[in-house]
Amino acid sequence: MIRPTPILVAFAALAAIGCGPAWQPAFDANGNWYLNVGGPSATDVYAVGGTTDVGSIRHFDGSAWTEVDPGVDVPLLNWVHAFSPNDVWIAGNAGTLLHFDGQNWTKATPLTDQPLWGIWGAAPDDVWAVGGSGFSSGSALLLHYDGTTWTPKDVPPLSRENVFAFYKVWGTSAQDVFVVGQDGVVIHFDGTGWTDQPSGAKDDLISLWGTGPHHVVAVGGRGNGIVAEWNGSEWKTTSLAPLPGLNGVWMDSDDAAWVAGTQGTLGALDLSSKTLDADEVEDSTLDFHSIFGSGDRLWSVGGNLAVGASTGKFRGIALERTR
Repeated sequence: MIRPTPILVAFAALAAIGCGPAWQPAFDANGNWYLNVGGPSATDVYAVGGTTDVGSIRHFDGSAWTEVDPGVDVPLLNWVHAFSPNDVWIAGNAGTLLHFDGQNWTKATPLTDQPLWGIWGAAPDDVWAVGGSGFSSGSALLLHYDGTTWTPKDVPPLSRENVFAFYKVWGTSAQDVFVVGQDGVVIHFDGTGWTDQPSGAKDDLISLWGTGPHHVVAVGGRGNGIVAEWNGSEWKTTSLAPLPGLNGVWMDSDDAAWVAGTQGTLGALDLSSKTLDADEVEDSTLDFHSIFGSGDRLWSVGGNLAVGASTGKFRGIALERTR
């Protein structure tokens, strides 16, 4: 992974000091990483993550966060998509697909031992999950749920070589679904089939969100951040250097995208000027992996995966603020 030089790191740290409302701890991460936060409403929000071996789920009911015991063993959990309080899907490592029906959690029979990084659905009987190891020993994964059964789907021919992982999936309808992944790959589903779309990105695209079929934003980059925008007919990618790599994005307007990234990066990215109105966070050594808003609140979660993997001392973080 490319690392920015000390000069760029120092510049990025200075640029990351903003004057917006302060982020406050949402809950004690208690030694877990958290990789995603999201939910159907401001009073029904999930944060998912864990350690390399054991998954963790937290739930917010509008007043407090509580730890959730799914009743089944799960590894690190990577993404959540909730249609309602009675229909929640979570994707994780080792092909984990976990479902909550409002009463009980059940784990689908794994179709792969590779990680699943993203999950999204247009309807309860039309859900997509994506993943892959990111290494040549594995392959990019595309799975679909029809309301009864999960099945693997063929990956379309790709213009880029060495794509061994898809990272996130998001769409506006059953006929408009996007997947982003390794080496800047983007594929699109029109309700009939998947096609490759040139993005102009040369680095990984990690996450995406949008406000409609003609405005979708994907973010990524490893050493330095990148943003790719879909205008309904083509993608245009812009380097955000010296901004560090970005992992998460959430939108509720056409003008700006809330983003989360490495080195404590959080803030609103102006999509016209490509400048970040960054928020100051207490610990800029941690990486943020996801950001999500509902009502007047924002949440972001993350941790330091590199340090945790090498030392076993996992450091996670979960923050919230008003907007």
